[in-house]
Amino acid sequence: MTLELLKSKTGRTLIESHRGVEGDVPENSWPAIHLGHQLGADLIEVDVQMSRDDIAFLRHNYQLPDGRWCHDVSWDELKELKVEGESLPKLEDVLVWARDMGVILSLDIKSLFTPAGNLTQAVIHLLERTDTKDNVLLLFIDHPELFQTKLAYPELTVRALLSGRLMKYRDYLQSIKTDCVSLMYGMFRPEDVEEIHSAGVSIVLGGLWNLNTDLFSSLDIDIFNHGNPAEARKILENQQTISQ
Repeated sequence: MTLELLKSKTGRTLIESHRGVEGDVPENSWPAIHLGHQLGADLIEVDVQMSRDDIAFLRHNYQLPDGRWCHDVSWDELKELKVEGESLPKLEDVLVWARDMGVILSLDIKSLFTPAGNLTQAVIHLLERTDTKDNVLLLFIDHPELFQTKLAYPELTVRALLSGRLMKYRDYLQSIKTDCVSLMYGMFRPEDVEEIHSAGVSIVLGGLWNLNTDLFSSLDIDIFNHGNPAEARKILENQQTISQ
């Protein structure tokens, strides 16, 4: 069953905590995940990669601090590493935690340096094994992989990551069968929001750098992606006050 993310259905803009949380603790670490949850995030976004022996784990950068590529290193080696003093979380353990805590995870599939489909299939296998399909939103920069995933598993909620403005949002987003799309602040126009919603697709806004914007009061932004849920909440509350 796909997740209900549209503001028109939820009644408010949801908050997504970026990379677990940013700033106070190492990103994509257990402390970041726990803090994002404690600060009241509706969704917790984390980055997923795969080891040489096909174990999915959390990390954003494709390379380790020592320069090795993550996909060239075995899990036995990776699990012993400390990055900024923290171990790399194993995805299966994070999924079990999310299921038990009732947390929604946004899993950014970092698959561009591994054979097509391998990481996604490993993640889906874990979702089935941990019974967490209803706890996740799968994020793809690789839109062909998003499309193939949605065809094979229509019950999954998928999200397309964009880095620029499209000519015809409705046609394109419907063609790849995405449920949700990420837009970066400053890379879309207000009229795009209505067009995207007309396709039944929800919108995540990220990369906000202008705190004086009126986007949240003037447009139906479904999800606000931010490094700190508490700060995101203040921004949304301030926008609500201005609109009143």
